Order: sequence, then C-alpha cells, then structure tokens
Amino acid sequence: MKTLIKVLVAGCFLISSSAFADDVIPVPAYKHKDLFVLKAHKKFKGAKVEVFHANGELITSHNMQKRKMIIDFGSVQRGTYVIRLTKGNEVQEYQYTSKHK
Repeated sequence: MKTLIKVLVAGCFLISSSAFADDVIPVPAYKHKDLFVLKAHKKFKGAKVEVFHANGELITSHNMQKRKMIIDFGSVQRGTYVIRLTKGNEVQEYQYTSKHK
C-alpha cells in the first residue's frame, strides 16, 4: 500500500511539473547576475528575440534556435531593458534591470 501511495504521489508531481514546463519563464542565473535565462513555450521556437533599452533603442535582435536562450547583459549600461519575443501574432515581453556599472 505504501508503494502505491509513493507511485501516485510521484506521478502527480511529474504531471504537475510538466504542466508548468511549457510556460514562458524567465529564470535568473545564480552565479552571474548579468545573465537573463529565458525558457520559452515550444510555440516560440524560431521566434524573433529583440532587446530594447527603456528609451526604445534596439540593442540586439536574434532568432530563438531552441526553447532556451541566455542573454548576457554584462556589457550594457545600467538601466531597464525590454526583452520581446515575437512569432506571428504572438508577443511576449519581459523586463530586465541592469545594475551593472
């Protein structure tokens, strides 16, 4: 009976964790404070990723090759940046505040 309960609890954990795995989740890097780790929903694979300064200036633009992308903010000025993912009509935006320099 205890084994059955353990299997059911483990199954519920796996199902609930996989349900959240497809959400777009920015994850802060632990060792490098200037890195922004982005894990996108699979529908955003191949999406255009643009980084803008708060004043609207485009800093960089890339295409997402995989679902995970690391953006290095180590060489930018202090300030707030907008990270925009665009694929077709779908758009996701995130903010990153650089306290560097």
